[in-house]
Amino acid sequence: MKLEGWAITAWIAGLILLALLILFCLSGWSPTTITSGIDATGRCSLLLFSVAFTASSLHRLWGVPLTTWTLLNRRWIGLGFASSHFIHLALILSMSLAFPEPFLSRQSMGQWIFGGIGYGFVFLMAVTSSDRAQHWMGMKSWKRLHLTGSYWLWTVFLFTYIKHVKQGPDWLYLPLLVFTIALLPIRLAKQLPPRPSLGTAA
Repeated sequence: MKLEGWAITAWIAGLILLALLILFCLSGWSPTTITSGIDATGRCSLLLFSVAFTASSLHRLWGVPLTTWTLLNRRWIGLGFASSHFIHLALILSMSLAFPEPFLSRQSMGQWIFGGIGYGFVFLMAVTSSDRAQHWMGMKSWKRLHLTGSYWLWTVFLFTYIKHVKQGPDWLYLPLLVFTIALLPIRLAKQLPPRPSLGTAA
């Protein structure tokens, strides 16, 4: 069976929820396990975001079956990212309510505002991820929303992992920071002029 469409989003959300269920059943409901869930869903969100963020560029650079599949299913992968990130938010809110300290004291107001705007973009991008929304908004406004939102979210991930690298451990978070930084030049690669084919080369 070929995985495509809504099935992709459903599988992503289902597997994340199943993994969290196993985690909490085995380790209990505690600050340590919630923190593990927050970290794991954050990294999962980064991975899913990276696929949606670079799908068109990777297909242009390497037009292989895998990149073709990701480009054709970018919408559903993006909705999978939204699912992962709202599960991530649910865990953050759970931690804030059930075990507020020292969790809340470690978060700055700037983080809440910056991240909150990011979640606003995730919500708007998710609810407009349809052909009907594109028609209703107009392609120009739709592209502006999704372009602005995607770069805002990339910046959120960037500053999140800069903070984590400062806190350590470096061996875990430095590769994630490098990975996040590398997404930008890959994304921008689609703006390069197409390479001439051998038949048209001078």
